[in-house]
Amino acid sequence: MNASIPATFRLPAAVGALAFAGLLAMPAATCAAPFTVIDGEGFEAPNYSTTFLGSGQLEGQFASIDGGFGSTQWKRSPNTGAGTAVVQDSVVASGSQAVRVDRAAGSDDRWAVPVTGYPAERYVCIGWDMLVEPTVSAGFGPFFGVEAYDDATSLIRMGMLGVDASTGEVLYGDAVDALQPTPGGETVAFGSWNSFHIQLDFLTQTYSGYVNGALVIDTDFEFPGAAQFTDADIAALAAAGDAISQSLTGTAYFDNYHVTESDAPCFIPEPSAMMAGLVGIAVLAVRCRV
Repeated sequence: MNASIPATFRLPAAVGALAFAGLLAMPAATCAAPFTVIDGEGFEAPNYSTTFLGSGQLEGQFASIDGGFGSTQWKRSPNTGAGTAVVQDSVVASGSQAVRVDRAAGSDDRWAVPVTGYPAERYVCIGWDMLVEPTVSAGFGPFFGVEAYDDATSLIRMGMLGVDASTGEVLYGDAVDALQPTPGGETVAFGSWNSFHIQLDFLTQTYSGYVNGALVIDTDFEFPGAAQFTDADIAALAAAGDAISQSLTGTAYFDNYHVTESDAPCFIPEPSAMMAGLVGIAVLAVRCRV
């Protein structure tokens, strides 16, 4: 294991005018609109319940897949630990329900909706909103975020993006150095909702990460050889291998989870947002997490 998002093309006014003029001279659109692979439907009723099996646990509840033509249950990673993911109605980004994820000490857990037959297009894009509560610790983590996998023939993680609950740093999966802070040293505020996107490019075998519309990482797939997209896991993991980090607990909330595919980039930030995303802490101490 393991609401569609429209394509966004925002360009400077002059460039935008030229592009628009060019479009007028072109035949009908040359690329298909994003196709919804998984629609978490905001974890809203009636498809999601805060009282499912008594606790509102996420695993076993149904997500819409294949453009709304099917549905399948959320699954939990086989090596089930003591962590939990439950649908609740106290803390939400929008609507009236979201998922609360709690990491227990020594427990790495994942929740995902497995799919098959993707991608049919070049790009797969994963989006979600997340609020992370602070963990007070001298260690790292926990990590809360999303991992993208090809689990068709062998388990290949293509990338991951999320937040260190101890430091507020945005973390990603690097092909050489594993889980690391983004090169720009971006951080997010605890107790606030932030928007995250992962864009997988199966042609170049690279992925991009965005936080609140700003590009924060553009790098190779974490592990090579991926040919399919099978799941995008909500993850609650230790952020480092030391004993303190392994023992840390934490809480995060997830909302508006969705996965789409497209033959054109699913997400292109505004130039100003892109620049802002690349301006972070000038000097960041390199700390080994593995």
